[in-house]
Formats: sequence, structure tokens, C-alpha cells
Amino acid sequence: MFERWVSDRSHPTLFPVDRSVAVYASEALPCSLRRRANDLPLWVKSFGLRIEAHMPGRQVAWLRRSDGGWIAVVLVEALSANRQSRVTMPLWLDPQLLTTDLSVIQQYEYPRA
Repeated sequence: MFERWVSDRSHPTLFPVDRSVAVYASEALPCSLRRRANDLPLWVKSFGLRIEAHMPGRQVAWLRRSDGGWIAVVLVEALSANRQSRVTMPLWLDPQLLTTDLSVIQQYEYPRA
């Protein structure tokens, strides 16, 4: 992902990290959690991408912005509601949209078949 990023040793702007984080996905992806589930067809609820309010992720870097702020680069694995499909989403987030406190994540409990 960062193979073409040039960072001067005296002025580093990319800081690789490798740590577990919780992402406030309902704020990072504001389109999520807006529509009532009752208004959706069953196939959308079953096969669509499931976005939880808080999701586990893996932070892979801090990147210094040109205005002095920071961007957290986080990989989040998301599943379809029926757990048949999965995708790894690279997210570029403001620091306040993630935490190292993993206790905020409440795993979605899938109904027993």
C-alpha cells in the first residue's frame, strides 16, 4: 500500500504500526445504520454487507497530513449478513474514530439455524 510513499528520514510522515483497534464504524461510514431493516427486502438483509456500530480492525499505519494532523490507516474485515461473503476494507480515519479499547465491540450474534 505504501510502496510508492517517500518519507525523508529527517521529516518522517509515515509510521507503520500493527495493532488491534475498534473502529466507530457508524461514524466512519455515515451511510450505515440509517435505514430501518423492516423497509428492506429479505435478500438485501441476508446478502448485504453488515456494518456494525463498532467493528474490529487492524491499524497498519499513521500518516501525517500536510496540515499537521494524522490519518489512521485501518483494515476492517466485514461480512455479509449471512456470513457467506467477506471483504477487507482499507479505511483512512480521523484518530477519534478508533480506539484501542476493544471492549466497545459487541459481536453480532447470528440466529441459530
